[in-house]
Amino acid sequence: MLPALVLVAAVHGPLTFIEDDHPKALAAARAAQKPLFIDFWATWCHSCLSMQRFVLSDAGMKPISDGLVWSSVETERETNKAVVEKYPVDAWPTFLIVDPDNEAVLGRFLGSGTVQDMRAFVQDGIRAYREKGRPADPAWAAQRDGDAARNRGNLEATADAYGRAVQLSAPDEPQRPERLNLYMLALLRLKDFRSCVRTGLAEAGHTPDSALGVDFQSYAFACARELPPGDPDAVRMRLLAMARVQEIVAKPDAPLAADDRSDALANLAEMLDVAGRHPEAVSAMEERARVLESAAAAAPDATLASTFDAHRTETYLYLKEARKAEHLLARREKEMPQDYNPPARLARVLLEEKKLTEAEAAVDRALAKMDRGQRRVGVLALKAKILQAEGKNTSAVWREQLEVLRSLPKTQRKPAQEAELESKLRTAKR
Repeated sequence: MLPALVLVAAVHGPLTFIEDDHPKALAAARAAQKPLFIDFWATWCHSCLSMQRFVLSDAGMKPISDGLVWSSVETERETNKAVVEKYPVDAWPTFLIVDPDNEAVLGRFLGSGTVQDMRAFVQDGIRAYREKGRPADPAWAAQRDGDAARNRGNLEATADAYGRAVQLSAPDEPQRPERLNLYMLALLRLKDFRSCVRTGLAEAGHTPDSALGVDFQSYAFACARELPPGDPDAVRMRLLAMARVQEIVAKPDAPLAADDRSDALANLAEMLDVAGRHPEAVSAMEERARVLESAAAAAPDATLASTFDAHRTETYLYLKEARKAEHLLARREKEMPQDYNPPARLARVLLEEKKLTEAEAAVDRALAKMDRGQRRVGVLALKAKILQAEGKNTSAVWREQLEVLRSLPKTQRKPAQEAELESKLRTAKR
């Protein structure tokens, strides 16, 4: 028994999480001789909130609740800098299963999934922990190599290992879709767009009708956009990805949570806009608005309803319905006064409406509630835009942006953005 953990624990349905205290979570896992589950998330990440509120809290997670120690790490918190540097986050949410004895990654899962996906992921992680050493299954061994290479920051070795994991996986193996996504994201980060598109063309028809399948098409489409416009493979990939996402969202029984379906419709709209089919893109976004409004209306309280606020805001702005977004976020700020996200999103909407004085006040309210994390850089950039629109000096905001950027975990720092801010500040002094 570890009663001290109660001080940092939070209950999500059948699971109890140790929040924002990685050393304590690691010690608890070692004492219990169980693997450690880590949920890397952020308050601005709609998929993170959806996974916490609708998947990890689902009663279907109860059968695996005792198999490991559960922890969560909000990546924006300065106190979590060390663990975020140790385990690079390529997408939000990122779920890891870690061996507490040597702190090696036993499993990595990116983005959204179903309860069944999460249960399978956890069960595989528990098995890996019990096996110890190098897995007998060559596909699992290759995936572990990829996880280790990603932690080292070696993108070439990461892509190579995840590619081997895919090749060594049986066509019907449950882990294959997630391995494909790990491989595609590694290729995208490596900027090996040609290999990414070739994999997309070969595998697009074999991906599931789920969030994993949509993510795969999105990665492939993104790679195709980086190739020359007339490239035959790029043209084929863009058409194939678009058709596959259309096929998935057309299925009412596809295993997609409201947030997943919303993501899929947004991806589809972007693809349609790239293809010059804007009226169809608008129709996709109108359908997205209906999905989100229905999900929010069914939520039992403001906190759960707010899961969909980011997507609703994006959708209303796309559809040129900024007033809807303004009313939504003004109400949400009153309902959730400690959350910086409603005023931050409201500031963006008010800027769009050219209500500059109100926008500046809203962004300042958001900044007053925020840690000095990655998201603060973006909200400061929004404030700079508002001040520029008002004809005000932005040097102080740029300086703070630069300070925050330099203080971030190494895995989140962006040298190009730092150089751009340094250049702006030099120019402003002249």
